[in-house]
Amino acid sequence: MFDFVTRRRLIFGLVALFFVTISVLFIAHLQSTVLGRVVTSYYSISSSNISTDKEQQISTCYLTEPIDIITYCQKCTSFERRSKAIGCLPTGYREFILCSKSNIKTLRSCPIPIHIQKQNFWLFEGIILFIGLLSIGSVQSRQKTLDKQMVEKIKKQIGENDE
Repeated sequence: MFDFVTRRRLIFGLVALFFVTISVLFIAHLQSTVLGRVVTSYYSISSSNISTDKEQQISTCYLTEPIDIITYCQKCTSFERRSKAIGCLPTGYREFILCSKSNIKTLRSCPIPIHIQKQNFWLFEGIILFIGLLSIGSVQSRQKTLDKQMVEKIKKQIGENDE
């Protein structure tokens, strides 16, 4: 079953996986720095029930004036994600803000918090490490089994030649 997975191939596969992981992280970093320059166009508004005034629900005041963050970046509820609330669409996270000059309260989308991204990254790396260790263990186990079969085969051939 695992005859084709030698140590050399396993090491090559793990090195390839490592380079793919580093490449994906590099590309994600490049995209985040490019997207970071246009963060204001990335934000959107949610038509939520928090505010009753239509002007407050559909305001883009945060693009032109200073803001105060009332509620920091929080995950949208599953209902809001399913109903495709505007503030929840891009990332699934939103924050409640107050535009200082016009005194308008509104919701806008916010990027996924860094601590959650780090947690997901280390979870992914842990799973990959576990799979790698499991692969190494299975290859070594199979190699021992094949070595025992080869020794038995050689002993059998030597025993047949002695008679």
